[in-house]
Amino acid sequence: SFNQTCREGIEELMYSGEPIYVQFVETYSPENFERKLAAFAERDYRLIMGIGYRMAPAIETVSASYPRTLFACVDGDYKNPPHNVWALTFQVDECAFPAGYLAAAWADLQDTADPAVAWVGGMDSDIVNQFVVGFRNGALHYNKIKSKNVRILGGHVGSFDDFEGGKKQGGEFLEDGADVIFGVGSVSGNGAIAAAKEHGKWAIGVDTDQYFTLSGQQDILLTSCLKRMDRAVNQVVTAALENQFWGGTRYVGNLANHGVGLAPFHDFADQIPERLQKEIIDI
Repeated sequence: SFNQTCREGIEELMYSGEPIYVQFVETYSPENFERKLAAFAERDYRLIMGIGYRMAPAIETVSASYPRTLFACVDGDYKNPPHNVWALTFQVDECAFPAGYLAAAWADLQDTADPAVAWVGGMDSDIVNQFVVGFRNGALHYNKIKSKNVRILGGHVGSFDDFEGGKKQGGEFLEDGADVIFGVGSVSGNGAIAAAKEHGKWAIGVDTDQYFTLSGQQDILLTSCLKRMDRAVNQVVTAALENQFWGGTRYVGNLANHGVGLAPFHDFADQIPERLQKEIIDI
């Protein structure tokens, strides 16, 4: 969902008839990042986009060798972005906070004796933990204003592509009483969501509206934390086309500019109490 969301931001422009030629390449090994980026730069691509924070160091290195080429990095940040690099960052804590509030409230509604929520993260990194801290704070906020004691569990798998590891860890939290699982770790998080389905519990997705990407778990997804990377990518390509590329700066997607958000409640739109839905909107 992470790569696909970015790709859709570019495809929207392609289908609209913008005069662009696009090459998509996936590489899973950080050892190959610099070589792949440099290969594109050597072929005179005007704009090269790296997807994921792990590509940020390679972009910083390669951009110095190709100062006339434009680069952008989704989730990549720098203390001082190079003059030809646009860093695309997201305040995902702003959407994770209401998601945590919703998770705690739903757990409290479904399991009044011992409500609990849990998160299962991929790598122990700032990009993941920004979701986690927002989610935890949202659940804590529910406890505070409602005088409740919803338990909060969670842990990192240590990988973004370990489905079975995520499923195992999610299962352990569910057996410990978790009622809602927040899967925040790509394939590893998807494993945790699958565990929630097997245990007859509920889940919250991440990055994109996973109601449309996890068809087997549609009926347990309360919502998803949206990281609108498609909009950010679209904005960068459009800026490059209009010769208004903001190299040396960072884009910050937040609730105010619709760079992050919550997906619809879908199957739960009529089950989540109106009072709770209003509280989430107010947050």
